[in-house]
Amino acid sequence: MSYFRLQANIISKKTQSAVASASYRSGEELYSERDDEIKSYPQREVAPISFILKPDHAPEWTLEREKLWNEVEKIEKAWNAQLAREVLIALPKELPDDAQQELVQSFVQHEFVDEGMVADVAIHRDKEHNPHAHILLTVRPFNEDGTWGQKKTRQYELDQNGEILRNAKGEKVFQTVPSTPWNERETLVKWRMNYAEAINETFKERDIHKEVSALSFEAQGLDQIAEVRLERNEYQYVKRMEEKGLEAQTFYHQLNQDIRQKNAEIAQLRDKIVSLSSKQKQVDVQHVLHRHTSEVTAELNADYAKSWHFMKGRLKEKFSFDAVQDQLQGLYRWEERKVEPKQVEAQVTHAILNASHKASQEHNASVLHQQGFDQQDFRSLFTTRLEAFEKLTESVEKDQQTVDQVIAHAERTYRVQSLIVHNSFNDLFPEIEERFEHNDRTVAYKMNVLTALETNAVDAIPLTGEVNHHLQLQELKKATEQAMKVSEQLRIQALSRNKLGMKKEQLVKDGTDLTAIYQTSIQLNTTQQLIERYEAKVTHIDQQLNALLRETFPHAKDNLLKKLDALPLEMKTDLLKHFIENAKPAKSVSLKACLQVAKKEQSKRTMSFHEYQTKSDARFAERLDGRQKTLTHFPTGKASTELLERLIEQAEQEHHRPQHETPTKMHRKSKNKQLRRELGLEFEL
Repeated sequence: MSYFRLQANIISKKTQSAVASASYRSGEELYSERDDEIKSYPQREVAPISFILKPDHAPEWTLEREKLWNEVEKIEKAWNAQLAREVLIALPKELPDDAQQELVQSFVQHEFVDEGMVADVAIHRDKEHNPHAHILLTVRPFNEDGTWGQKKTRQYELDQNGEILRNAKGEKVFQTVPSTPWNERETLVKWRMNYAEAINETFKERDIHKEVSALSFEAQGLDQIAEVRLERNEYQYVKRMEEKGLEAQTFYHQLNQDIRQKNAEIAQLRDKIVSLSSKQKQVDVQHVLHRHTSEVTAELNADYAKSWHFMKGRLKEKFSFDAVQDQLQGLYRWEERKVEPKQVEAQVTHAILNASHKASQEHNASVLHQQGFDQQDFRSLFTTRLEAFEKLTESVEKDQQTVDQVIAHAERTYRVQSLIVHNSFNDLFPEIEERFEHNDRTVAYKMNVLTALETNAVDAIPLTGEVNHHLQLQELKKATEQAMKVSEQLRIQALSRNKLGMKKEQLVKDGTDLTAIYQTSIQLNTTQQLIERYEAKVTHIDQQLNALLRETFPHAKDNLLKKLDALPLEMKTDLLKHFIENAKPAKSVSLKACLQVAKKEQSKRTMSFHEYQTKSDARFAERLDGRQKTLTHFPTGKASTELLERLIEQAEQEHHRPQHETPTKMHRKSKNKQLRRELGLEFEL
């Protein structure tokens, strides 16, 4: 879409040359009598289209560019005289070249030439995205006989009788006033308004359904912030940095970046309001949920129907998707923190009792002592501990039966509630990708959106075109949260195991507290068994993250993705977390940047591990085999620095795009710097 621009500037004899200005803008060599030199500049990539328009009473020589501007400089005697006025206008990109030129000629003729000015016009199309016209205007009018007129005239003050007033010295009283209104602010405003109107009329004639405005955003009633126009040198510097793939750090460029971001946020909020209003008119969220609830529950089999009624009775008036989800998560936590550890403890206790009984029969005092038994008191100790084991087994069986039953009901009900949410959301947002239609990692987000639609919470409602983006981020967020949780559980269990290992070694060394040795042995082996269970969970989640990496970086080559598969789960989690935090709907995050963050996070873990190795608990880990040594800080392994460097380098190569060199540039010698200042090149966009 074109933007509107009409800007006026005075070319002053104090710092500039009218001949040089005309030469630069027209691309024509001109001789300057004032400087006694030829004004000539490098040829443009696209030759300017230049022409001169004059009033009927202006002499014919004004159509000769060189003579026109030399005569201007002759007639203006003062060292700081105004030589010309330049009007810069942006041309609508929607119009073809001939229509643009026709628009310029018509506007210049009506606004400037018909008012008595000679206009020297140059249309520039060097940059395809920025067609514009420079209009050099004479500031001194012509008399009817073709001679130069006066810029200012005397306006005498009159008395009541219409006679000219005189002061005490007998001199006539007068004021010097401009002979034309061309310098007045109101005239500039009129030019701007008329140019916008001329563009819009041309759009209508050509059936282009767009409009421009000469008014400010505020005057137009728009919720938008105007950007700051960059000076020419800063603009060119920003473009050079962009061509190199770098971000310019100049103040006004960064200010414009902030303004664009704020305008985008304003536009998003406006779109959300429009989208929300539209959806409210089209659908009733409660009605949609009720319809899908009726459809889904009508198809339930006996087991699911029983579970549905069980959870409704359990939760009563709080029965909802969120309540069922919270109930299920609470049951999972109970199973993970209480029931499962007791199961493992029962299995470990049974194994220790068997091993101790066998050692007693073989009179192996060393093994007995390691497990907290003594040969002399073995029978009494064994009987007491066997009875405790039987009670533990009964408790475990009871807890397991309860948790299995309640979790089964909660899981079935949750699946039904999820299906209702998916179907309702998909009904309201039919444009979502197939992989998100019944993706369990996105169901909570979908429910939040449905609630937001129902309660008019605009900030929580995604734009229509951004639904898939938000669903992707929610899927990644859920997966990384699961990965972080299992990694942390594995790390905590490893720390606990090392501490228990040191404790048992000290107890065995002291050899006096057999009960403490026995209990610590059970705790130590239980912890090790839980570690192995968590490692199995890690393997499952790791495979899920591998699949998500392929979805997240679809353009990455397969051999690079296979190398990513070998990274530890923590690094994949760090990588995806960086993507989640920085991805935008219209701008993704590079794999290289994500890998660099993952490498940095692993370096932090390395430093923390080195500090841990100085502690006493770490001595137990040093006596373990293989990867068990590093579980405290690298639960799923450690990647070598060399591998990470190769991955980062490969990711950079895959996304590298060759930068084209800019075309020929104006030499930046001291003479040219002075000329650019004289020519007022700030008009060049």
